[in-house]
Amino acid sequence: MFPLASITALGKVGLAIVEILIGIGFAVGLEVSGFSDSFVLTGQFYFRNGRVIKAMFTAIVVSMVLVFGSVALGILDYDVIWVDPTHLWPGVVGAALMGIGIIIGGYCPGTSLVSSTALKKDAWFFVLGGLVGTFLFSETEKLFHYFYNSSDYGRVTLMDVFHLNAGAVVFIMVVMALVVFWLNEWAVNKLKREDSQPYATPRWAAAATVVVLLVAAGVWAIWPTWQQRWNQVAAKQAPLLEQRQVQVSPEELATTLNKTKPLQTVIIDVRDDYDYNLFHLRWSRHIPLNALESAVPELKAIAKETPATVFMIVSDGEAQATEAWKILAAYKVPNIYILDGGLNKWIEVFGEEDLAEGKIMEAKAAGDQEALDYYFEAALGARYRSADMLADPDNDEIIEKIQDKFEPKIKIKGPSGPAGGGCG
Repeated sequence: MFPLASITALGKVGLAIVEILIGIGFAVGLEVSGFSDSFVLTGQFYFRNGRVIKAMFTAIVVSMVLVFGSVALGILDYDVIWVDPTHLWPGVVGAALMGIGIIIGGYCPGTSLVSSTALKKDAWFFVLGGLVGTFLFSETEKLFHYFYNSSDYGRVTLMDVFHLNAGAVVFIMVVMALVVFWLNEWAVNKLKREDSQPYATPRWAAAATVVVLLVAAGVWAIWPTWQQRWNQVAAKQAPLLEQRQVQVSPEELATTLNKTKPLQTVIIDVRDDYDYNLFHLRWSRHIPLNALESAVPELKAIAKETPATVFMIVSDGEAQATEAWKILAAYKVPNIYILDGGLNKWIEVFGEEDLAEGKIMEAKAAGDQEALDYYFEAALGARYRSADMLADPDNDEIIEKIQDKFEPKIKIKGPSGPAGGGCG
């Protein structure tokens, strides 16, 4: 699957050739677009023309539609594409400074290099200023190091912020781009500044607009649900469920919680509020099954920050936990497991004291495999003795007794996302 599993597959020579071709293509694109002319770049700020806005937004829209269209069709794996981490306030300040620099100097870093090859003196001075600024930044960064690295949100996208699928975001961004194009044309023609370039809308503009909107709407329409994503990975993942390679016994979970450091165990309880409030394991995170998809970005961020993280999914039995496992597997969350037998089996193994005291009472099996098999004295949540295998030092004795009573299933796999990349 694209992109290449590793760019090193091209070899040093192949990689150098690709980089040179990309550089030449980018430079030619800037020259053909007229971006080597400083008046063209600054003109967008004075509403004299909108060539830069249109060219850049067009590039963004085309790339976005092609990338996410390929993801929707299963051709491209978005998880292995580098996305620059977001540092919000440093980014805001940096964008403002760069905008001011373009207004004053008439270039951005890329266009200044293209113009300098055309022997434009103002571009030479801009490049020189950029080199001096880079040197000064490297020498003074220690003075504002904490601000420069502040408000780190990691790999965050509009989909994560607004809890929308990528198809919807693609369509909205295309509509926004078209609105910006129209507003820019209106402003240029309305103000009619000296040396402005009034627009004559080409005949094909309306047809192109309709085509772009239809393609964006198509990406939205075919954006896969988690079930469709599961179908794409089922051939590889389903055997793990069938062969019970991911169903972890209560004994192994208890041992993992107590003994295997620095391993981080995140228990995800996918039941409804009623069952969760009756009884749940201490330190578990309550994410109901219907809210699990929206929590995927957060879980991936946890896995990226701490690669040695195990996500343990629990429910009363195994049915809900299995469905949750499929959802997370479809979105390629690493190191996900299911509590074997659910909380019913957990209570069977560790609830002896609670049962003896009458806090938890055995119930007659009702035939519902996805329901608690016990009556509870009260809805105490995690305040039952068997809900917390970390609170009592005596648990060490329990762990020693159960260490040899299970087949280890948990195996930590490293993250599959990109290690680095992007354009600085």
